[in-house]
Amino acid sequence: MQVSNFERVGIGVYPTPYERMHRLEAQLNGPRLFVKREDLTGVALGGNKVRQLDYILVQARRNNCDYVITTSGIQSNWARQTTALAIKMGMKALLVLRTAQFTRKPSQFDGNILLDHIMGAEVKIIKMKINEDPAELLESEAEKLRRKSHNPLVLGLQAAVSAPAAIAYVDAARELIQQADDVIPDAIILATSAGATQAGLTLGAKMMGIRSKVIGVNVGAFSSSVVRNTIINTAAEAARILDSNVRLTGEDVIIVDDYIGGGYGIPTKAANNALLTAARTEALILDPVYTSKAMAGLIDMIKIGKLKEGENICFVHTGGIPALFPYKRHFQPQKR
Repeated sequence: MQVSNFERVGIGVYPTPYERMHRLEAQLNGPRLFVKREDLTGVALGGNKVRQLDYILVQARRNNCDYVITTSGIQSNWARQTTALAIKMGMKALLVLRTAQFTRKPSQFDGNILLDHIMGAEVKIIKMKINEDPAELLESEAEKLRRKSHNPLVLGLQAAVSAPAAIAYVDAARELIQQADDVIPDAIILATSAGATQAGLTLGAKMMGIRSKVIGVNVGAFSSSVVRNTIINTAAEAARILDSNVRLTGEDVIIVDDYIGGGYGIPTKAANNALLTAARTEALILDPVYTSKAMAGLIDMIKIGKLKEGENICFVHTGGIPALFPYKRHFQPQKR
């Protein structure tokens, strides 16, 4: 694997921890459980996007950019981590944030968007769904900056599912397997949205010739068919860049739709319960949009026997903790 030769900015803390979840394991009375702590990548409360942006923002350094323009939802982990790395690289961030799962613009900043503001990002909010593309608006903002003699890098929707984003998680797969030593996971479980993280982990596992199934729990931003195609295509481009003949097929890409609930960003009872279970057994803090739905999937798959006693299961915590706070009403103490 030639990932070590691939240029990166050099921001982030790696390797991230790989831990046994003894207390959750005992409560569920099923397989051995581990967690890969991608929430601890070390910049602005961490998350999987730090690892990906460490590769993606090489382009900004090469081109001497002084601004990064990007888009996502109001409570975007991508936007927070893009802002953070831009600051660390001496650039400014302009965020075009879509209302996504929320019906209106926020009256107060909270969670990720509050952190964006605290870090000095210029924030513009538009009413648009998470799967709609504001490419024209991004380019318009970039042109305004160019007229003021700035040199912006535009990271549109494709940036999050680009080959460098997948290559980052090919490297994470190598890291995870080294940490697992001789206890190779039978399955690796993660929340999947656009698909680049799952693409990298699946490609990395296949390149190393290990048996681990990578199971993406779909959180509902995109249909599973769209995510599957994205994973296969992104992984193919990543493999080409890495000079590998390995390619993913449809059989390699496992996406579970059973835990979406009402849709993207809409908490489910099972996910909320999973969030509380992880917190109260392992002090592992999840978020209602991504990781709690993945944990709900893991717990249910153990209960119905898809993940069995004697197996080794790794949960990839992709971060997103700041998004918990805008959903705080779901977790208030009951009145007595």
